[in-house]
Amino acid sequence: MKQTLNNILTIVFFLLLFSKSNAQSLQELINATLENNYQISISKNEANISANNNTLGNAGFLPSLDISGGYSNSLNNTRQVFADATIREGIGAENTNLNASAILNWTVFDGFSVHAKRDQLSHLQNLGEFNSKFYIEQTVADVVVAYYQLVYETKLLKSYQQALEISAFRLKIAKKKREIGSSTIIDYGQAEVDYQTDSIRLLAQQNTIQLLVIEINRIANNELEQSIDVTNTDFNTNTIPNLDTLKKLIVNNNIQLTQQRLQELITETELRITIANRYPTVNLYGGYQYTKTTAEVGFLNANQTYGPTIGLNISFNLFNGGNTNREIKNLMLQNDNTKLTKAQVTKDIDANLLSSYHQYRSIMTQIRLAESNVEQMTKIYTTAQEQLKRGTINGYDFRLTQLNLLENQLKLTQLQYILKTIEVNLNRLSGSILTKFF
Repeated sequence: MKQTLNNILTIVFFLLLFSKSNAQSLQELINATLENNYQISISKNEANISANNNTLGNAGFLPSLDISGGYSNSLNNTRQVFADATIREGIGAENTNLNASAILNWTVFDGFSVHAKRDQLSHLQNLGEFNSKFYIEQTVADVVVAYYQLVYETKLLKSYQQALEISAFRLKIAKKKREIGSSTIIDYGQAEVDYQTDSIRLLAQQNTIQLLVIEINRIANNELEQSIDVTNTDFNTNTIPNLDTLKKLIVNNNIQLTQQRLQELITETELRITIANRYPTVNLYGGYQYTKTTAEVGFLNANQTYGPTIGLNISFNLFNGGNTNREIKNLMLQNDNTKLTKAQVTKDIDANLLSSYHQYRSIMTQIRLAESNVEQMTKIYTTAQEQLKRGTINGYDFRLTQLNLLENQLKLTQLQYILKTIEVNLNRLSGSILTKFF
């Protein structure tokens, strides 16, 4: 009956995990995420908005052209008394007014604000593109780490499955010994408790994997219960460059550093735009105007004017309550903050690099030792299993050997998973994440 329960647990898990036929590998998951992830789509749209805003017209380089026109008609009761006592009256006198104009206005000088604005728009466009790329890199890193967490959890499941099979084997032997009277009820009861404990652990691990599959599908915007192919349970860790090479890659390719450099440039352009308020503004305008009025009562029955117009406007603010100076001071402080933020981000990235790199080297050594431990414990377990069959070792000692082997297997798997996450993090820091996994 216990072996039947064991088989049922395994079958139920694989029915749950692979209930959908559209299994996805890591590469397929990354492709689906880049195509369907909501936040990636939002970041791309925001980048496109920044690109759309980067125009000469938005910067203020181009003139504006306005066309206007109007027509009015009125009926008025009018009584006019002139200096010579002449009186003119009209009841329901009709007055009309027709006007049309086309005016071109061009700011030819505004303290070089348009040049600063143009630079700012270009920086904002670049920042939008790098913001989108940053989120894409971060999301790909998250998907890769989540996928290899699934590999890790699946390997744990396999170890728990093997432990359950061993417990079932031990329970079967304890049951036979009890039937022939060569074992105590305590030995049989302990074997049964250990089997049930391993069954509970297996069920909990199945649930952990199912929740992880749902989370990965949420990120990729797939059907939440769609299966994920983890038939290849190797971590496939790649060799990372040396520390000096990683530092150079980070300086040249790290998106966060690029974002901070662009933020610094944007703050500087904002300061240039505000300083431009200290200079005069020169506007040229020209156009064509047409006006025609008619009146049944008055000096003129009709009046018509038309023709081109051209002019020059110069404005210069002499005093605005000190607001320009205040804004400049605040922007200079903001510029200092941007530089400080950039320095802080640089320091954080350097610390992340050093800690990850040294941890990577340490774990490589730990993995070699853990592999040796697993190999040695496997030999010990094989010997203990034979001794259990011959009855030269009790169930308690065999259980200790079993748990020791399981503990060393899990430690090795955990180290391999941690090493993979560090590799992914170093690839993200050095701007290589898309090259490695996409």
